[in-house]
Amino acid sequence: MGIFKKLTTEHGGFEDISELVGEDKLDKYCDRIYQQYCRLYSAPDYLLNVEWLLRHFNASKKMTLSALFYTQTEYLFNHNIKNQVFYSMYYCLFSAFSSNILLFPQTSLNKVQKISHSNIFKLVENYLVKTGVYNSQVIDLLNELRLMREAYSYHLPLGGSFLRDGEKVNIESLFIKLKDILPIVLQITNLFSYLSYYAWNKKVGKAIDEYTKHQSEVDAMFFSFIEIHDHLGKYCLIDDDDYLRQGYVLRKWNTPFPISWFITEKMCEDLECGWEDGEGYDINEVARYLVSTTNAY
Repeated sequence: MGIFKKLTTEHGGFEDISELVGEDKLDKYCDRIYQQYCRLYSAPDYLLNVEWLLRHFNASKKMTLSALFYTQTEYLFNHNIKNQVFYSMYYCLFSAFSSNILLFPQTSLNKVQKISHSNIFKLVENYLVKTGVYNSQVIDLLNELRLMREAYSYHLPLGGSFLRDGEKVNIESLFIKLKDILPIVLQITNLFSYLSYYAWNKKVGKAIDEYTKHQSEVDAMFFSFIEIHDHLGKYCLIDDDDYLRQGYVLRKWNTPFPISWFITEKMCEDLECGWEDGEGYDINEVARYLVSTTNAY
């Protein structure tokens, strides 16, 4: 039995990916990715343990950010706020792809922490389109959304719609595409997290605690994920809840974990508590969307 069939037998889910890619093809792809994780975790390594805990945690943050932008897109769309809709759609898909990249076993920590609006096309193309998991339409959609975001950022289109090769390009058509594609992208991140979890349990099978020995390296890695610096080098932002929750993950989870075991119970609860309630957009929509699209419960 391939690793994907084993995973779905034990935990269920991933129906959207199976339908899109085909179960046999997906099973072969997952076997290949699983073996890459197994090679990555071939020997117990404390710093690698910490790195992949942080990568799992931050991939769950990117998924949550993507769901936040998507549910806000729905709200903005319904209120006819066109320019903001294009921002939120683009960053929704950009964040979802970023969550994929954070869990690529082939990519270095330095590379995944420097995902740019340009190199994301190449990374997704190389690791997911060429392997047949995504079709070229996902890259085309990111490209269209980026173009429309830039159009509304710098040009203020007065008519609010465009013609391209005789086809009308507008909010409605792009939103429908995003609605169809986004659940697949988020499920891929969750799938990678399961493959990483299975591989760690097979090759290492335990948590490693060598913090005293590697304190400076771990602290540097920890803060590299939560520090936000300005372009002039004057300021550094650290969110208190980011600091506390990331620290909690390193203390309580110990080894790489499936994101769906964590994201709604902890990540979304933090988000809901931290954002003030008020009329209009409902922050609880984020958790509802993640549950409905990724079987995160």
